[in-house]
Formats: sequence, structure tokens, C-alpha cells
Amino acid sequence: MWRRKLGCDILISGHTHKNEVVEQEGYYHINPGSITGAYSSTTSDIIPSFVLLAVQGAKIVCYVYELIDGEIDVSKTEFTKKAA
Repeated sequence: MWRRKLGCDILISGHTHKNEVVEQEGYYHINPGSITGAYSSTTSDIIPSFVLLAVQGAKIVCYVYELIDGEIDVSKTEFTKKAA
């Protein structure tokens, strides 16, 4: 809803403290999570996390860093904006 109102291709927002990268109808919602693993009222399974975005013209690479059992896990998602 907010992404459509704002007219953006990628919406980055938080508040839930749980990271996620979701594609919906060709657009993306990114929640970076909580770098400290702070308390969340929506779940008790919080993993400390943050995102790093690399913007390269029409291409964006989203790296999600998570601290799981003392080890750093990095996942990558790539988006490419479609020509208008």
C-alpha cells in the first residue's frame, strides 16, 4: 500500500525487527531487521541483521547480513528495473 502511494520501486522500512526481502507485483519491500537483535512484539525468533544495497544504474543488489549461532551469513538478491 505505501509503496504504491509513494510511487517507488523499492520500499525500505522496518519496525518488526525481522528482516525480509519480498517481491510483489514486480516491486520490492525490504525490511533490514534489527542489527542488535532487539525485542519484537511479533516474534520471539529475532536474528541480528542488516542490509547493504549496491546501486548500479537500473540494477540493485541487496546483501542481507545475519548473525546466526555466532557466524555471519550473507545472502544476495538482485533487482533490475524494467524499462518504461
